[in-house]
Amino acid sequence: MNADQLDRAIRDVLHHWTPDDQGAPAGIADRIVRRRRRRNVVRVTGAALGLAGVAFGAVLATGPGGDNGARPPASGTTDQGDLLWQTTLPGTSWDACTTGPSAVYCRGPEYDGIHVDARTGKIVWERKAEGGDTDRTPAGALAGVRDGVLYTYADHAPGKPRARTDLVAVDAGNNEVLWKHQLADDSRGRSSAVLFDGGILANAPTFKSVVALDDKTGRTLWTHSWKQADCDRDAVDGVPYLMCSPDSEKAPQRSTVVRLDPETGTPRTVATVDGPRLYLGTDGDAVLLGGLTEGQQYFGEPGPATLTRVELSSGKVTEHRVEGMPMGVVADGIVLSFARDDSAVAYAADSGERLWSRDLGLTLRKDPRDPMLRELSSAAAVDLDSRVAYYLDPSGNLVGLDLDSGAVRWRGRVQVPKSPVEGGVAPELMVYDHGLVGQVGRELFRIEPVLADTGT
Repeated sequence: MNADQLDRAIRDVLHHWTPDDQGAPAGIADRIVRRRRRRNVVRVTGAALGLAGVAFGAVLATGPGGDNGARPPASGTTDQGDLLWQTTLPGTSWDACTTGPSAVYCRGPEYDGIHVDARTGKIVWERKAEGGDTDRTPAGALAGVRDGVLYTYADHAPGKPRARTDLVAVDAGNNEVLWKHQLADDSRGRSSAVLFDGGILANAPTFKSVVALDDKTGRTLWTHSWKQADCDRDAVDGVPYLMCSPDSEKAPQRSTVVRLDPETGTPRTVATVDGPRLYLGTDGDAVLLGGLTEGQQYFGEPGPATLTRVELSSGKVTEHRVEGMPMGVVADGIVLSFARDDSAVAYAADSGERLWSRDLGLTLRKDPRDPMLRELSSAAAVDLDSRVAYYLDPSGNLVGLDLDSGAVRWRGRVQVPKSPVEGGVAPELMVYDHGLVGQVGRELFRIEPVLADTGT
């Protein structure tokens, strides 16, 4: 089950079920899905989602606090690093950011896009979302930036109960919309649109289908469809791939990795493995998949798991037993995941061996209304030149761990306004020009860490 199907599953279940609490806010299903971040597939709600079914606990989320006024960028130097600038974004909340040449781009429920100068922190342009129904705007990612074009998402039919979603190509220089493409649903995850050499692979207007679009004009280059599977999408060395797992117990119980020819869309099965698999990421010229072990019923269940590695050049498949499902960021042969106590865990991507674990020492507050909910730290942002993995918490605390040993190389802090606990919401952190760009709520900042050679 990929991120898109997970969003749909949560929304479908909650639209037909609400907690006994009669005071639950309207639109709770869409609010929960909008606030789901990349790495909280299981940890946000205590939910276990998979082929065997869905188990869900009562979940409520609070809105962010603070005033809506913007303030000018701030900068300063401390013994923890150089804070180059800090800017308060407009609106009430933001879901995803990405970087481009001399720029940072973000999107959220009230803005389909905003362009911030990465050198100064000043806002260059804003693109407001139509409709304004922020409780029903799904969270997700930004599809990316290439050759002066930002690929973002917007409601297809703003203001309607089921607004659906468009992939939107925007000129990054002048904020002009170049083209739009309607997706099958409102999924806005990392695989909803994937850049590859020669185009962008997007969800087609129909389910179980993808379309390759010319990234400049939006013209359809080719399409590809499949049956009885849920497929994640990614590009490896500029080539699009599908990682497919059975969509039900009635489907053939096998998973496949399929290469799509960039020019024609012609499919070629690279490898087939028995049973359902969860797409974890890529490691060089290899795809990493997670599988269940004997007796497990769903992904994310506590206990050991299976790490499947598929070499794309040869189709060779190797499988390794691992302590837990290594879901996270893959960087230079290492999978950076999280344990259930929020400590960082590193696994070898070629063997599943646990390399190190480290308590991040960050501040993750619990939701006072539900002990099952707490804040999350960002996913790891990895600087391969310095071989440091950075993390950020919702209170503005940062930590940098040595990628190879887990030793602490740096700790820092950026002052952010105090806000209510938003259980399940994680900040965003990105490596930019050997420094970091971070987003916490409405606060966007750029900082350059001062690294220690060793740490404890």
